[in-house]
Amino acid sequence: MSIWKLLPARVHGVADFGSAAALILVALIVGGSDRAVGTGVVLGGVLIFISLLTDYPLGVIKVIPFVVHSAGDYLGAAALIAAPFVLGFADSDGGLAAFYVAMGVTLVAVSLITDYSDPDRPAVHRADLSR
Repeated sequence: MSIWKLLPARVHGVADFGSAAALILVALIVGGSDRAVGTGVVLGGVLIFISLLTDYPLGVIKVIPFVVHSAGDYLGAAALIAAPFVLGFADSDGGLAAFYVAMGVTLVAVSLITDYSDPDRPAVHRADLSR
């Protein structure tokens, strides 16, 4: 589900856990309505949970195939982008709303350049094997 296979699974994992921490911490530090703060805390928590269960270098239990994880990335990005409007806090909590939309767009960008084909082998080696 990516266009360019540039980003190895390990780097994607770092981005997952970093993004999850940012969603939770920014929501709690900035504050706002319950819906606005809850969006960051819940989606950040879901991202941590899914990442811990993903079969990639930073996964712990490794029961979710990395390609299935990719579908969750796009679903999570859509949720981040839509939440401020669907939950009605786009105007009242504009800062958090803009942050969530930016995080959703960033998640799409990261997903589009992640190599989901083999989470354990560096992308450079896969390119060598395809020649």
